[in-house]
Amino acid sequence: MFRLRKFRFIAASLFCLLLLGVNAGANQSRDESIAEAAELNNEAVVCVKDHHYDQAVELLKKAIALRPDLSTGHYNLGRIYQLRNEFDLAIEEFEHAVDANPNFVEALHELGISYNKSGRYTDAIECLKRALKLEPGRADLLTELGFAYSKDGHIQEAVAIFQEAIRVKPDFGDAYNNLGVAYFKTGQVSGAIESLQQAIRLSPTMVVAHYNLGYALTQAKRRQQAIASYKQALALKPDFAEAHHNLAMLYLQMGQRSLALEEYHLLQSIDYEMSQKLFQIIFHDKILDVREQGRE
Repeated sequence: MFRLRKFRFIAASLFCLLLLGVNAGANQSRDESIAEAAELNNEAVVCVKDHHYDQAVELLKKAIALRPDLSTGHYNLGRIYQLRNEFDLAIEEFEHAVDANPNFVEALHELGISYNKSGRYTDAIECLKRALKLEPGRADLLTELGFAYSKDGHIQEAVAIFQEAIRVKPDFGDAYNNLGVAYFKTGQVSGAIESLQQAIRLSPTMVVAHYNLGYALTQAKRRQQAIASYKQALALKPDFAEAHHNLAMLYLQMGQRSLALEEYHLLQSIDYEMSQKLFQIIFHDKILDVREQGRE
């Protein structure tokens, strides 16, 4: 399977602290509710840093109960739900954050990501376009938008968006990886290989780029180079099931069944179901022989 995007690793701080401003026109009880909600929000941020996620969720829910318009509280709660792969709940919180603050670009960004994760690509496109109107030329927003276009079947639009992301940020490996996949989908295999190689030059530890390059090189009949790419992906991520599977398939194409079997044995403990399908492929001719003998 040719992957459309790399796994997302967020290097920045997961949550933002609420910067509390004083509304001179508000009454005292309103100011106190803001202050209390802000304190609960910031306590939740500390809990997350200590990996106490359940406690953080409860604190954020209390903050939001005090101040339903607390956009940062909704945003932070959405980030926890993202972390747990609870994307429907994350979407709900990010939508609340954007309702409370329509110019909250990071909430729009994470909402777009969550829509993509949930397969709601049309919603992601609309959301990310809205974010880009507020902050034009952001490479991460463009790359996420390109991914949504690609998954929604608009490959040429995706290519153009990824190219724009690279123009804005020439050292953005994610954009090169995704552009490579988009090129491949349009039949531009050589362009795909060049883009994926550039992604790797920029981000040598990007596992999915090595994997994608192996796939593209296989289609280009450059098998030895494809093997090297899959091996590099596995050196970085030894439990990458699809890489083991595809490497075994390459070995079979080259008549090296013993090496394919080695990949099968490694795959067994990672993805048993996939390994059994691979086993049937490896021994397809032997299984047919047994069946034929049974009919005699």
